[in-house]
Amino acid sequence: MCPMPSRLSPFLLVLACCAAESDDEPRGGVATDRPNVLIVISDDLASIATGTWGPGGEGLVPTPGIDALARRGVVFERALCASPFCTPSRQSFLTGRWPHAIRVTQLKSTLPKDAPTLGTVFRDAGYRTAAIGKMHWMRTRVGEVEFGFDRIAGKIEWQDQLTPEERSVLDEYNRGWSRAERKGWSMSNPEGAPLPLEEKSHMAPFLLEETKAFMEEDGTRPFLAFLSLGEPHAPFHFPPRLLESVDPGTLPLPQVDEALQSREVLGLAAMLKSRRALKGPLTEDILRGALAAYLRSVLWMDEQLVALDRYLEASGRWENTIVIFWSDNGYLLGERGHLGKNYPYREVVQVPLSIASPGVAPARTGELAHAIDVFPTLCALCGIEPPAYLQGVSLEPLMRSGTPVRDQAYSEFVGQMATLETERWKLHLGAQASAGWDQLYDLQTDPGEIDNRIDEADLKPILVDLACRMRDLLAATPPDGVAGESWISSSPGGSADEDIRAIRRALSLVESSRPAVAPRPAKR
Repeated sequence: MCPMPSRLSPFLLVLACCAAESDDEPRGGVATDRPNVLIVISDDLASIATGTWGPGGEGLVPTPGIDALARRGVVFERALCASPFCTPSRQSFLTGRWPHAIRVTQLKSTLPKDAPTLGTVFRDAGYRTAAIGKMHWMRTRVGEVEFGFDRIAGKIEWQDQLTPEERSVLDEYNRGWSRAERKGWSMSNPEGAPLPLEEKSHMAPFLLEETKAFMEEDGTRPFLAFLSLGEPHAPFHFPPRLLESVDPGTLPLPQVDEALQSREVLGLAAMLKSRRALKGPLTEDILRGALAAYLRSVLWMDEQLVALDRYLEASGRWENTIVIFWSDNGYLLGERGHLGKNYPYREVVQVPLSIASPGVAPARTGELAHAIDVFPTLCALCGIEPPAYLQGVSLEPLMRSGTPVRDQAYSEFVGQMATLETERWKLHLGAQASAGWDQLYDLQTDPGEIDNRIDEADLKPILVDLACRMRDLLAATPPDGVAGESWISSSPGGSADEDIRAIRRALSLVESSRPAVAPRPAKR
């Protein structure tokens, strides 16, 4: 067995402890002594689009709102998400557990109704809680209060307050993106079609106002609030005013050597071939049009964050509120010849993350961090005992003193592939050996993950180490409802081939035993 990294928390699956711990007096005093928490989430935001995380400190468009939230806190330059796909990434963030452990692995995977979350833990500690915006619970809500949140407001509530005329406009707009109407790359909005509603009637301003109203409601208890915006997810909403804000003809496009890619990664070549057979070629005109629509959507989201920053300043909430900015995953904007997500390359799994906390000095760090670490970090910053089932590690030492807290980071798209990276190396493994997704990269010399070195004999010790680490992580975090004897054991060490076979078996087992997809939505 290879040793577990000393800085990673061991896994203890004791779901009952959440309720038990809530009865204890939380450390740090009564709830009124604790800071508020505001978690702002973007959807499919590529790091290079922002000023804070863009190369050289410049984004593809100006993002003063994102930058204002980030510059007050610690900016994590190398933060990963748990999955290159929205639903598993978000539910891992919310529960502090890996997607395979909670068995939320695909778009329509349902988060179990009794799953303890950030909302559960913080409400038990005396916080008011709200989930406002896109949470991706995938139709799990059948009542008004779920997953520990006192207030829920999202797409349904937004649409309910629109006028009949506005609903008619929205329905006509949405008809163009329905599955029956989608053709080729149309969901990526290469035509640059804006949402023709008055700006005040868009969902993003509605969600912002709902969040502000919730924060104002009760000054006697601290709050934990999610503001989860839908931008810039396809079809990239923005108002007509922003049509002239981005010129498609002037946008820089990535240079892609697809012949080299095809030689290095057979799975990637097969994926591109399949996508183009389904959607048609990703021409320069389509890519430019879609990228322009995407960036206009980024600008629209950023305007809401400018308004949010002004509100936090004017209300004095910056003084007593932890503010987190995060994206559920990144996005390929033509890199690797693709437009979208799903594949665990740097452009998709390395995501924007900043945490601004009262008493913690602003900083930037290139040390490894992970979205699954936010839950235990918030517990540490707010003086709440972290539940034992959490599978991340607190980032507080890294924030306060620059002390590294993890020496590896994991991401998975269960049923297809998983990755593990260290400071220097990154291993991709496909769930099936025949899929052609196995890759090994030296991130020190090849940060763009281009030169696949999986077959180099002199790197076999590196492969042995990374496969051992990945197997041990999976062995320590078995999925809910999967019998222990059916799961994999820790690595005996020394055999990459044996460990890789065990990893593939685990990824396939999770997917084959995944619960049924979410039922049809119930009316709230």
